[in-house]
Amino acid sequence: MKIKNFSRAILKTHSYILISLIVLILAFLCNSCSTNANKGTISGTVMLVNDTDNPSLNPVDYAGVTVALYKIAVLDTTLVRINQQYPQIGVQITQETEFDHRNFNPLKVVTTDAEGKFNFPSLTAGTYNLVLWKTDWGIRYLCSVRAEEKENNNLGTIELYPATSYDSPLVNEPTIFKSDHSYFVLTDVNFMSSVEFQPRTQIFINPAAMLKFYGAVITPEFTSSQDMWKITSGKEIYSTAQVTMDFDSYYSIVNFYGEQVNIKSGFVRYGSSAISTANIINNNFHYLVFRDCGTALTINQGNVDVGYLLCSNCENAGLEYTANVETYFDVSISRCIFNNIIQRGVSIEWADGYNINNCYFINNSNTAIRAKHCYGFIAHNEFFMGSYHIFLGSSSNILGGNQIHYNNFFNASTTIRPIGNLNNISNNNFYMPSFYFIDILYIAPTYSVVTSDVNATNNYWSVDEVSQYLGDAEDDPRCPYHIIYLPKHENPVREAGIQ
Repeated sequence: MKIKNFSRAILKTHSYILISLIVLILAFLCNSCSTNANKGTISGTVMLVNDTDNPSLNPVDYAGVTVALYKIAVLDTTLVRINQQYPQIGVQITQETEFDHRNFNPLKVVTTDAEGKFNFPSLTAGTYNLVLWKTDWGIRYLCSVRAEEKENNNLGTIELYPATSYDSPLVNEPTIFKSDHSYFVLTDVNFMSSVEFQPRTQIFINPAAMLKFYGAVITPEFTSSQDMWKITSGKEIYSTAQVTMDFDSYYSIVNFYGEQVNIKSGFVRYGSSAISTANIINNNFHYLVFRDCGTALTINQGNVDVGYLLCSNCENAGLEYTANVETYFDVSISRCIFNNIIQRGVSIEWADGYNINNCYFINNSNTAIRAKHCYGFIAHNEFFMGSYHIFLGSSSNILGGNQIHYNNFFNASTTIRPIGNLNNISNNNFYMPSFYFIDILYIAPTYSVVTSDVNATNNYWSVDEVSQYLGDAEDDPRCPYHIIYLPKHENPVREAGIQ
């Protein structure tokens, strides 16, 4: 009897355990179902469109297109802040300017079926970037695509076009780089006739290869960073794994020739000499983004009108003007952003005169502005962090002078190193440097880099003992010149900085 009761107790206990396990499993399954039910979906259909005259490219079906899903790129907080504070300068950064799929591993990868359909189910609500490609059919970016809870974001029909490859040195006929098309430059290529860049066209240049344009060049009017044309390195462009994009990955140069150029509305990345001009009389560049280059923009002579550039993360220079001989050309640079340039944000040599205004220089490790064998006007700019904000040199035989007015200077080792016989520095705000606000000392005869006293009156200085931060005759009696800083403003100049 006792045995029977014991058996019944065991059976009862096992039943309770079994029921509990079933309840737990059902709860887990229900929770999983509920969780999945809250997930979002991104789907769409890729259509392969043969818009060429070659019938052999007509697709049999739309299968085999790779569709990769990525996290969005984290935008540079410094640039986001500048874009928000000064929307009237540079270019607003977006996923289109910052995202390159080669810098990431994809979250998911699928391929289209025969009808071109693809589907990413069970996505956590949020924003993603999609990249679509097929060998010989180019590549498309779809940025900032939303996945919403319990919804299917059907992107509709996405067209992919045949890619065009250039593997011979000469292209003699007029060329149109079409919207949403991909072009691959496999070797050094010279375009001898006219070319037109349409919005969102993409040109991929093999590492170390050159691209040269000798005819007229047409680029679209600027609308937004989402519609910019793109030039970049073609290294492992069809990779679904993260790729190391070092200096050896960069293409060599994109060069423009002729009497004048008017280039606008473009994005350029991973170029050793990203864009250059050769012997052009009038150089006009507006609304361009340069990122991860050796030198962003190189101009060797002629008049220069540059505006609304964003140059970021360059090894050498943001903008380099290198005439190398005495000329009578003017250089104008306005409403640009130069961020994180290792050597020089702007370098100018042998211009007749220059005007740099309403620009933002930040984290330019060596020098923000380097000017040599020329004189100019620097006004209404913002300078943050660097060894030198302004370094002037070798202008003793230049008839003009240097005018530096209404700028904000922050956190430099030395803010200004002037040169020559005429330097007027006024109505600026100077905040704490590491060594000098202004330095005119030189280690050899004549023990000064200037040939007369420097007029630095009517500035605001963030320190009480200003003279301690001025390198002149007071620091070295062998130096024959002084920096005249009185009278001074007792409060920051409100009109200084970007207007």
